Amino acid sequence: MAASVALLALLLLHVLRPDLAPTSHMISEYAIGPYGVVMGISFGAFALASLALLVALVGPARGWLGRLGLVCLFLTAVGLAMGGAFPMDPTTADQSKMSFSGRMHGVGFMIGVPGELLAVLLVSLALRRQAPWSGARLLPWAAAVWLSIAIMVPLLMQMRYFGIPNRTFMLAYGIWVILVARPLTRTSQVAARSSGLIAS
Repeated sequence: MAASVALLALLLLHVLRPDLAPTSHMISEYAIGPYGVVMGISFGAFALASLALLVALVGPARGWLGRLGLVCLFLTAVGLAMGGAFPMDPTTADQSKMSFSGRMHGVGFMIGVPGELLAVLLVSLALRRQAPWSGARLLPWAAAVWLSIAIMVPLLMQMRYFGIPNRTFMLAYGIWVILVARPLTRTSQVAARSSGLIAS
């Protein structure tokens, strides 16, 4: 649910801020201006989705891959929460005089992005042979997250078209979270129905 809210809020910002071309602006730039709260909601919802997934996977994500993946999922949640709580400075601002919020946003980026990359890979590997997730195609979406960063970094250095992989990075992550959570949601619904039948 939270991941869907995050993705919808991010999609809405493309309608609210047509002045920010998706090809040449990072999503963090949506936090600056009159609709900044919507970007804050998106980041916050992504963080909440990551944290909720971590809690739900404490049992299923077994082995060292699963445990390390959960640690990375926690770092992802921290980084995303910081990204939402501390908006970046305008790109036109003097980078040598960054505000506290701008610096903390950068710290969140440095924590969240590596955490996200490792979380999707390690958790996918830990769950790939377990029955509820065996057909969920988690690894292709994890690969999409990695591919987005691999494409974005050189484009960012050239300062051209980096906005697209920046968006596909978060889109792929949001879909990955939904795919991981879906079997857990179904299990909970079945358990709730069974409890209801027993109680009646």
